Amino acid sequence: MADALKLRVETRDPAKNKGTGTRVSRRLRKSGRVPGVIYGHKQEVVPISLAGADVEAMIHGTSQLAELDLGGKAETVLIRDVQWDHLGKAVLHVDFARVNIGELIETEVNLDYRGTAEGVNEGGVLEQVVHSLKIKCPAGSIPGAIKVDVSGLKVDEGIHVRDLVLPSGVVADADPDVLLVHVVVRPSGGEEEAGAESVSQPEVIKPERKEKDKAD
Repeated sequence: MADALKLRVETRDPAKNKGTGTRVSRRLRKSGRVPGVIYGHKQEVVPISLAGADVEAMIHGTSQLAELDLGGKAETVLIRDVQWDHLGKAVLHVDFARVNIGELIETEVNLDYRGTAEGVNEGGVLEQVVHSLKIKCPAGSIPGAIKVDVSGLKVDEGIHVRDLVLPSGVVADADPDVLLVHVVVRPSGGEEEAGAESVSQPEVIKPERKEKDKAD
C-alpha cells in the first residue's frame, strides 16, 4: 500500500461568489494554486485551493490517497476527477471524494510490467495490451501499482486478469479473461517484401502490341 500524501490546503468562501467562480479560479491559477472541492459522505461540499506542485505530486505519484489539512481539520480523500486545459498540460480543477480508511472503494491502478520475457529472446515482441486495471479494495489498502512478472512468457503466451497475484484485500473489477500482456511474433521485413512482390501487377500493353492486336 502506498502511504497517503499529506497536503496543506486552504478553504475558499463560497458566499456571494467570493471563493468560487471563473474569475476567482483564474486568479488562483495565476498565483500558482489550483481550485478544487471536497465532497461525499453526505456532508457539505467544501471549496478549496492547493499548491500546483502538490497537485502534480499527487497526480503523478504512487498514492491516490491523501490527507488534506484544512487548518485544524483533516480530510482523508481520493482524487475523483481532474480537469485539464485544452492542451492537457495544466490542471484547472480537482474534485476530491471523502473516504474512510476501511471503506471499500472502486478505483483504477497502473500495471507495472517487470522482467524480460523469454519469448523476446526467441525473436518475439512483448505487447502490453492493458496498462491499468479497475479494482475494489479498502481505501487504506490501495496499491501504488500492481506488479506483473512477464519473465516466464514464451512466444504466443500471455497473462490474463485471472493470472494476476493481487495484494491482500484487493479484488480485480474486470473480466477474468481479459488479456493484459502477451508475446507475439512480428513478420520479418523479408517476408513482407516477398509478399509485396507476389501481388500481381496490371499488364502494361506496349504500343507495338496494340498495333499487332488490331491487325489480327
